Amino acid sequence: MSDVSARSGLHHSYWSKLENGMYQAPSPRHLQTIARTLDLSIEDLYGLAGYDIPERLPTFQPYLRAKYELPPEAVADLERYFTYLRNYYGIPDDQPVFPPLPKPKAANDQSAGDTESPTAERAA
Repeated sequence: MSDVSARSGLHHSYWSKLENGMYQAPSPRHLQTIARTLDLSIEDLYGLAGYDIPERLPTFQPYLRAKYELPPEAVADLERYFTYLRNYYGIPDDQPVFPPLPKPKAANDQSAGDTESPTAERAA
């Protein structure tokens, strides 16, 4: 704690109180200092503290924790699912997952001219 206090310029008692959850909404100025000191995304810290950042959203895990108050197990499950979606649809990490792109057709799939979905075939 003394190391981050020295690097940030924030008193060690501030860090201790912050770590123990004594601040409901830490100052945005302090959050910027903390983000720089710990090499974290400011959007993540703002999101966790309940501040809005209209230009950018926090990353997935802090967003879910702040927005939905999910337990860590649920957040981990959702992260695994989004990783699955990215791999399944070939979505690069720097692009949003939603809305999903259509799944690429394999060589043995229906021809490009056939527009019926598997659901429509089952219903017929």
